[in-house]
Amino acid sequence: MALIYYLKSGNLNFGDKVVLSNIELYVHTGDKVCLIGRNGCGKSSLMKVMSREYEIDSGEVFKDANAQVGYLRQEVKTDLNITIYDFILDQFDDRQANKYQADIILEKLELEGSLILANCSGGQIRRADLAKVLVMQPDILLLDEPTNHLDIKTIEWLEEYVKSYKGAVICISHDRDFLSNVTNRIWWLDRGLLRKSDKGFKYFDEWQDLVLTLEEATNKKLNKKLDQENHWLGAGVTARRKRNQKRLADLHNLRHTVKAHSQKLNSAKQKLEIELSKEISKTNFIIEAENVSFAYENKPIIKDFSFKVKKGEKIGIIGANGTGKSTFLSLLTKKIEPTNGKIKYGTNLEISEVDQHRGLLNPNDTLQLTLCPVGGDQVVLADGAMHVAGYLRKFMFDPKLLSARVSTLSGGEASRLLLAKILIDPGNLLILDEPTNDLDMDTLELLLEVLSEYKGTLIVVSHDRNFLNRLVTRTLVFTEGNIMDVVGGYEDYQRIMTSSITPVQGKAIKNHKINNETLKRTDITQGKKLSYKHQRLLETLPGEIDKLEAMVIDIEIKLSDSNLYLSNPLQFNQYSNELKILKDKIDELTNQWLEIDQMI
Repeated sequence: MALIYYLKSGNLNFGDKVVLSNIELYVHTGDKVCLIGRNGCGKSSLMKVMSREYEIDSGEVFKDANAQVGYLRQEVKTDLNITIYDFILDQFDDRQANKYQADIILEKLELEGSLILANCSGGQIRRADLAKVLVMQPDILLLDEPTNHLDIKTIEWLEEYVKSYKGAVICISHDRDFLSNVTNRIWWLDRGLLRKSDKGFKYFDEWQDLVLTLEEATNKKLNKKLDQENHWLGAGVTARRKRNQKRLADLHNLRHTVKAHSQKLNSAKQKLEIELSKEISKTNFIIEAENVSFAYENKPIIKDFSFKVKKGEKIGIIGANGTGKSTFLSLLTKKIEPTNGKIKYGTNLEISEVDQHRGLLNPNDTLQLTLCPVGGDQVVLADGAMHVAGYLRKFMFDPKLLSARVSTLSGGEASRLLLAKILIDPGNLLILDEPTNDLDMDTLELLLEVLSEYKGTLIVVSHDRNFLNRLVTRTLVFTEGNIMDVVGGYEDYQRIMTSSITPVQGKAIKNHKINNETLKRTDITQGKKLSYKHQRLLETLPGEIDKLEAMVIDIEIKLSDSNLYLSNPLQFNQYSNELKILKDKIDELTNQWLEIDQMI
């Protein structure tokens, strides 16, 4: 691969603040690099150096004279009185020659080229910025948070685009799944050092653990005491990850339990629904929607949706832009009334809502005043008062910043401060709209930890698949006018969708697993003649899958005993492991059956 850019001994300072120190990096054609590090460590500044927006104070820079650099900035422009087409195509001498490529990208990003940018939402402008840099097709593509304001379908398209991109890509993102799927190298800005790995982000956790473990061992040998920030970054990272792994295992176990209960409910639906309604109304009732619909200017947004929310649930909401997610939240928070149906609320419901625009922060306030609006230096929490400096430290702020103004914070720091403010008194129903935007990896881990321990009910809108998979017990999937209610996270939704097998080569295949039906075929003797072995497998595999699915149901019923985990955790874990093995075997046999079926 050809070398197209390098930076040696690069230094960048803003006044007395050292931003980049003695940085060395190399970029080759085909590199897919994730640039990671805490907010404020210099990631965006490094991209601006590479795009020639910033000049380094000292060091050596080389860029291939023929190599073009394209840069998607994190900042959003809002004052452009031109169309999206003009915004994208004015960078080319021959506009018409590039309009076809622009149309392809705009269609994927769900944008109309004739829209005036000044009339667009922040999300639409952000996607227009992304479209502009993708249509450019530069040799070095710099992407700063490219998945912000994209729905999951579009993020998955962007993944495929980046993976097949011929040039080099350097990407800053909080989306762990996106980085894991597209990158083959890591640049980690860590306390002034640029650490590099020739493996992609999917290997970052184990590499980070190794780096920090070796560093801690070295410091102990040298009899150096780690300062508090380094301790949090070092020993704290591994300990926090172990807690996260345990919490993730508990989440999967809870999902299995909920899923088993749902199956039992469906088997005796009418009687148990009545009993469940009574139980919820007595103890667990938070919100109940009955046949709710909403239309705007005679256009249906939500159609005949019913659901119940119990205390302590953590519900994720996903769906393409414009499918009704914001409308749904407005209905729940009583900002609008349903066109049809009704919504009932439990008693003593206290709703806290955080949107992605950080409207609760005053840029002129100090951090201390933001957290202590009535004065003083104490933050009053549910379990007692705490000094504001100690509370800020929990959210990774240096206590020296107490008197700093909100306007001086980066986007990620502002999101972290807003999280700290809301969690002082979050109420018993917390609604978050895209809370992961602009967060670095460490802050994202902190957010997951805090929300996992939150005792109230959580409803969160997010396009971050990894975030949902690690947090929620239930997911509402919005399509145009319809809402699908899924137990589990995004992976569970994907599993359900891929289990509905589509016809292969024009031959109808019955449902697989989703309704606990086995694969069946009545025309196995038609078409191409199979060997005796394949013919026999085609006939016997459905029966084997039937037996395995019966065993799955039996184990899921055992796991549905809510006392089992507490009374016999070893037995619970054994059943959970057996369940995974059985499901993997069912997938293996089903794929084998399909491969044989396609031979006919």
